[in-house]
Amino acid sequence: MHTVKPLDKEAVMKSAKKCRAIITVEEHSINGGLGEACASLLMEEKIYKPFKIAGFPDEETVAGSQIEIFNHYGITGEGLSTTAMKLL
Repeated sequence: MHTVKPLDKEAVMKSAKKCRAIITVEEHSINGGLGEACASLLMEEKIYKPFKIAGFPDEETVAGSQIEIFNHYGITGEGLSTTAMKLL
């Protein structure tokens, strides 16, 4: 999604109804971003599915190149695939 605000509620709802689990991915803190906005909307609409916000936890971020940081936090293709399998 290109923006968090305004949240494209229609797109989130349409996608959520078609899938068995939901993963949002952020290149920054998981707090206050897309994942929390989607989680809030889904709860309000009573859509309960396995859900994971992938991104940087609320801690001091590790140092390194972008790919090293993404690898550390599991926001690579392989990491997200593993997360998806655990959710399903």
